Amino acid sequence: MYGIQTDRQRRLALIARISEATFRIRAAHLELLLERRANFDPNQPRVPRGHRHGGRWTRTGGWREPAQRTDSGRPRIILASHEPEEPEVPERRPETARERNRIGRSVARYLKQLPSFRQALFLARVGWLANEAGHTIRSYFDEPRSLEELRERAKESRSGYDVHHIVEKTPAYQAGYTRGMIESADNKILIPRYKHWEITAWYGTRSDKFGGLTPREYLRGRSWEERYRIGIEMLVEKGVLKQ
Repeated sequence: MYGIQTDRQRRLALIARISEATFRIRAAHLELLLERRANFDPNQPRVPRGHRHGGRWTRTGGWREPAQRTDSGRPRIILASHEPEEPEVPERRPETARERNRIGRSVARYLKQLPSFRQALFLARVGWLANEAGHTIRSYFDEPRSLEELRERAKESRSGYDVHHIVEKTPAYQAGYTRGMIESADNKILIPRYKHWEITAWYGTRSDKFGGLTPREYLRGRSWEERYRIGIEMLVEKGVLKQ
């Protein structure tokens, strides 16, 4: 039994290394394609390693870090003022799922602001995160889909996605609605996992829109139609559902 377990662990470790290598190869391929673009300057300076923006391309204009100058007096580091803040990702995989999920969500929000080649380059630098949450992070970049498409996608599972109930599941059961209504195909859609978590958190967050109540508190005792309407509005607001 011990030998079988050891073999299984070795196979899982090998799969993890292959997945990480795949990300690095794809990132290198994208970087090569970028260098072949006519408007790309391979001599464009980058922020030195060790700086919190290390590895990024710099550009003229925007904010300049003080006292970072070359011998010629020219600025050494020049960052665009609109550059999003890069989240910190530890080299070693955190022990708790809560911390790993927190990092994954912050990375997904950050990468969504970047072009695809920079997304790949970033993921290539964080092997454990790309291997563990790569599908979930990439699903966060999805464009809004139609309600019919989201319902159709809920018919089979996909890595990085969760089945979401438009009318929130547990409160609906507590309110006495039938399983047939709650688990119907009309009420179930497939959405990016991090979006699902954001929506769940939203239902428990107080809002002026609901008179200082949480959406969950506001919907207590309300009709199925009102619950469905609020659920649809949130999907549009979160960029999951096309208007």
